[in-house]
Amino acid sequence: MPLFRLTHSLVASIVGLTLLCAPARSQTYPEKPITFVIPFGAGGGTDVIGRMLQESLSKELGQPIIIDDRPGANGMIGSRYAARAKPDGYTLLLTASSTFSLNPNLMKDPQYDQIKDFVPVGFVVRAPWMLVVNEKSGYKSVADVIKAAKDRPGTLTVGYWQSNVEITAEVFQQAAGVKILKIPYKSVVNAIGDLLAQRIDLMFVDIQAVRGYIAAGQLRYLAATTAKRVSVAPDVPTLVESGVQVVTDASVALFAPAKTPKPIVERLNATMTKVVSDPGNRQKLMGLGHEPATMTLLELDAFVRDELSRWHDMIQAAGIEKM
Repeated sequence: MPLFRLTHSLVASIVGLTLLCAPARSQTYPEKPITFVIPFGAGGGTDVIGRMLQESLSKELGQPIIIDDRPGANGMIGSRYAARAKPDGYTLLLTASSTFSLNPNLMKDPQYDQIKDFVPVGFVVRAPWMLVVNEKSGYKSVADVIKAAKDRPGTLTVGYWQSNVEITAEVFQQAAGVKILKIPYKSVVNAIGDLLAQRIDLMFVDIQAVRGYIAAGQLRYLAATTAKRVSVAPDVPTLVESGVQVVTDASVALFAPAKTPKPIVERLNATMTKVVSDPGNRQKLMGLGHEPATMTLLELDAFVRDELSRWHDMIQAAGIEKM
């Protein structure tokens, strides 16, 4: 009996110490470098955003931010890796809406559950997709592309490297009443390379990935996928203005593995809010054609759930079945 009392007392003490240590660890967070897993290739839109904010985030958190690009399978590989990471705030997922809004609606088994496996941490930007062609292609407008696609059904090609771009291309086909062959790529860099070499005809892509080629006269914007024209490309019409009723965009946000301690999540949200709100960072992000924005944890959770529903309806309307 005395032994039982001693053992019981010891167990109670250990449990009590564990409960006390958890908040203490959260209060001293972070104590080592933080890894941002990005489930897309280096040089892509999300990667550039991560590297653009890297220094400011490191300064605010007092620890280095390590960018870990893990592309493949429409962002599934990197997302799955982050979902299975230890929920201690040191492995986070910086990703686009293709993984947190589209993959769950497109894949029968994405190997992660967006709601159960992740907790939203911070919002960064909303951004348009731009319909882009090679300058040598001869396509001067969306109407030119549609005419060519109708004249030669199934022969025009559009490159994609993640699900948001793929669905935008699919919805465009549906709205325009054409058939265009979709070509998958591992990363945006590979797709742009083939567009430059005229191995594919067109693609939907974020501004920052192609702006250098646009300035050099190698590629040409035909349209933006947003409801209004993009401030950094005010002469480029929207798809709606071009007669195609398509409005899509991409979002970038930061997530942590589920069960990450709330104090750590709150610290990260406050840090992201401060960094994204910084005038200098806002100017840089807007210069890429993005719309910087911040959200509270409650607002971001509601946004993620709403986006899952919105893209579900869009995908269903396009008649796309889960892969």
